[in-house]
Amino acid sequence: MDNRREEIARRRRVQGLSQEALAALLNVARTTVARWESGEVVPLPWVRPRLAEALGLSLVDLDAVFDPAALQEVVVATPVAEEPPGPATLDDDVLWRILMDEGDELERKQFLRLVLATGAVSALSTVEAAASPRSVLDPRSVKSYASIAAVQRDLYWSLDAPAMLDVTLGHLRLGTQLLNASARDDHLTRTMSAAVAHTALLAARVSLFDLGQPRLAERCFAVAESIAADARDPWLAAVVAGHHAFVPGFAGDLTAAQRHLDLSMVHLRYRPSGLVESWLGCVSAELHARNGSAVEARNLTGRAEQALARSTEAPGWFDFYDASRLAGFAGNAELLAGKPATAATWLGRALDELDDKATKQRTVLLLDLAAAHRTLDADQGAAYADEALTLLETEPYSAAIDRLGDVMSRFDGTPHGTRLAERARTLQPA
Repeated sequence: MDNRREEIARRRRVQGLSQEALAALLNVARTTVARWESGEVVPLPWVRPRLAEALGLSLVDLDAVFDPAALQEVVVATPVAEEPPGPATLDDDVLWRILMDEGDELERKQFLRLVLATGAVSALSTVEAAASPRSVLDPRSVKSYASIAAVQRDLYWSLDAPAMLDVTLGHLRLGTQLLNASARDDHLTRTMSAAVAHTALLAARVSLFDLGQPRLAERCFAVAESIAADARDPWLAAVVAGHHAFVPGFAGDLTAAQRHLDLSMVHLRYRPSGLVESWLGCVSAELHARNGSAVEARNLTGRAEQALARSTEAPGWFDFYDASRLAGFAGNAELLAGKPATAATWLGRALDELDDKATKQRTVLLLDLAAAHRTLDADQGAAYADEALTLLETEPYSAAIDRLGDVMSRFDGTPHGTRLAERARTLQPA
C-alpha cells in the first residue's frame, strides 16, 4: 500500500469506522473497501462523493489520492457487479425509440411504469451517450426543471397517488436524460442533480407510503441516493437515506434499516439540523416499534423531542415533519408499548396541530386514536375509526390501510366490531 492509499485507511480509522462499517454506509462489499485501500482498484464515480463525505475529505482531496487516468481505466475494466444497481431486461431498441421520441404510446406508458422498477435509469447513460455529443446544461432548462420538481412536491398533498407516480416517473426520466447527456458544470450540475434527486425521492415516497410498492420504492431510493451525491447537499442526502430505511424496516430487517440511518447521521455531521435529526429519531422509533422494540422506540422519541428543541433550521422543502408529526410518532410508540392513555394524549395533540393539507397523515392519526381509545372509551374510538374509513374511501393510502387489520381486531366482540369490519372490507388497496 503506498502512502496515498494509506491515507484512505487512516482517515477511515480516524472516523471510527471499520472496513465493514464503511462498506455498509456506502452500500458496497467489504472486499471493495479493502481493494481501495490496497490500491488494487479505485472507487467508481458514483460512490466517490459519498466516500469523501464519510471520510471527512473534499472531492478535491479524494482526487489527489486517486489518479484520474487510473480511474478511467478501472471504470472500463471493473466487473458489472462492482457498478451501481442496473438493469437490464429492457430491449435497447425500445429504449432508443422512446428516448429519440419515436416510441409509440404503449411503449411510453410501459416505460414510465417500468423504468425504475427494472433499474433502467442506469441504462440511459449508455443510450444517451451514443445519441448525441455532450453539452453544458442550459441554465434556463435547469431552472424550469427545478421549478416543476417543486410544484410536484406541492401536488403530493392533493393529487391522487397513481397520477402522482406517473408524473414523477416521467419527470425523473427527463432529468436523467438531461444529466446523462450533459457535460459537467459544477454549479449547474449540482442544481440539476438536487432537483432530479428530489424527484426520485418523491417517486419513492409515493411508491412506498401511498401505493405499498417496496420494490419500486427501493429502486427509486437507489437512484435518489446516487444522484444526490452530485448535489453535495448534506440535508438532501440525509433525508434520502433516512427515507430509504423504511424499506428494510417495514420488512422487519432493523439491521439493514440502521445502516441507512447511520449513513443519514454521517451526512448530518457536515450540516447539522436539529429538525432533521429529530425526524431521523422518529423514523428509527417507528421502525423499532413496528419490530417489537417498544421501550427503545419510546427512548428514541424522547431524544427526538430534545433534538427538536435544540434547532429548527432545515431546508424549505422539508415540509413533512414538525412538532405535530413528532407527537404522532410518539403516540404510535406509546400505543405499541401498551400505554393507551399516554398514546391518546400524544395523538390528540398531533391531530389538533396537524396541517389541514395533510389528509393522509390525518387518516393514520385517526386510526391510532381509534386503537388507543378502544380501552378508554370504545364509542369515541369507533367514531375515530369511522372518520378514518370515510377518508380512506375517497383517498386510499397504503400506510393507513396497513393499520386497519390491527384496529379492526381491537373492536372484535364490541357493538361496533361487525359494522367497522364491514366498512373496512369494502376498501380497495391504493
